[in-house]
Amino acid sequence: MFTEIVGVGTANGIQVYDLRRGTKLAQCTGVSVGGRQAFSMSEAWVAGVSDKRAVCHVYMLNRGDASAKLVFPFPEEIGCVQVLDGGRYLVAGAKSGRILVWATASGRMLGAWDAHYGAVTALGSSDGVLVSGGEDAAAHVWVLAQALDQLARGDSAVTPIASAAEHTMAISSVHVTPGVLAGRGRIYTAARDHTCKQWRVRVERQGLRYAGRTELLATLLYTAAISDIAVDASETRVFAATAAGLFQSNLYAHTQAGPDGTGTLTALGGTASAVYSEDHVQFAAAETDVVAVGLSCDGTLAVSASRDGVVRVWDTGSRQCLRTMSDKQLAGGVSGVSVQLAPPQLGGPRTLATAGLLRPDAMAEAVVAPRISSISFAPLQRLLRADTAEATAFEAAVKTRLSGSRESMAQFDAQLRQDSAYGQTSRADSRLLGALRPADGSARKQVADLQQQMERLQRHNARTRALNDELYQSAVSEWLAARPQ
Repeated sequence: MFTEIVGVGTANGIQVYDLRRGTKLAQCTGVSVGGRQAFSMSEAWVAGVSDKRAVCHVYMLNRGDASAKLVFPFPEEIGCVQVLDGGRYLVAGAKSGRILVWATASGRMLGAWDAHYGAVTALGSSDGVLVSGGEDAAAHVWVLAQALDQLARGDSAVTPIASAAEHTMAISSVHVTPGVLAGRGRIYTAARDHTCKQWRVRVERQGLRYAGRTELLATLLYTAAISDIAVDASETRVFAATAAGLFQSNLYAHTQAGPDGTGTLTALGGTASAVYSEDHVQFAAAETDVVAVGLSCDGTLAVSASRDGVVRVWDTGSRQCLRTMSDKQLAGGVSGVSVQLAPPQLGGPRTLATAGLLRPDAMAEAVVAPRISSISFAPLQRLLRADTAEATAFEAAVKTRLSGSRESMAQFDAQLRQDSAYGQTSRADSRLLGALRPADGSARKQVADLQQQMERLQRHNARTRALNDELYQSAVSEWLAARPQ
């Protein structure tokens, strides 16, 4: 068994619970989360997007109440965020249709590009593959490293390796399984048009780039608009949160072939037919307007959240409600849920050998890792600093020239004397310069000293600009923190 935590985004902040015991572990206050994917968690921190203004709140993931560790403005209005690579990167989907990527440790914006004609409404990722869905009813598949390389080369537009445009309304949820680039993974998209679609991406290598096309494998049709989906690790069941309730859809059907009970598994759906509503199993005790759903790592538990603030934990085998989260902070309404393994400071394992193992209650209470006191998260840049790479390249060129300054001067003098294009005047000038130059080589030394001073001034200027940026970010963060809500 595993020990997982579930984060719940509400109008009163982000609440964190133990999924299997139901106890409340942490509460992140001061941010009103309004979108299904408006917050994301790593092992050490939680990042939430305010639904009232373009501001990011970052909290340390510790037990008890927590106020924001960092508060800073986003460059534009953000609709959804996604943590990548264990918290090293943060990807955001903007309401303008752009995708933005940051390195969290330095706060540096790695890239930003136009992805959709409408707002970006959903993000999913696995193994370096990012899938975005938007209000334009399209889902695009990006290889993140390839997209950032295109931006670094100065390409006019960043192109996805594949796109899916079979939906007729805005994409509401995206789920990506591992192995997409190898042809083993699947992509699941859900939309407001009452359908959930399963895709396979045919990927090819074209030189150093990836290219591909999407292939529709199955279509699941529901009676109401879909708000969120969750897929188990074996990819045999899809759980859909809809305006008509919570549903479970089986992707395979077992057919008996003989009296001994043996049979085969047959995939449902396909390009020619859809899996209709009568083939889905409904959780009878669930509310009618379910906005979010999540699954435990082993697929035995499901957690659902309704718009009116009711959060329930279900046994997926019997579809019985095991518990209902009772918390007054949920009364204001719930917008989304996120399930992940518990970190050490919240009762998770301290060693990789026991990662994810569930401790007995007594041991879980007695053995708790200490609170974390710092996080590797810097205020995110608001602009893509294109001059950073140019400055780095300039400094490298200066250092290359300075490393052999004396040899370069001697080579220049030799070429000047041998250059016949200057004629007698050039040779006379060179003789005059030779007569004026001190014999001890002090002029060359002065030039080298001046070039070294120029190098020091360049480094000092770069440090001063970085310090100015940090002071600006700190001043804006303090002003936002002191600003009345």
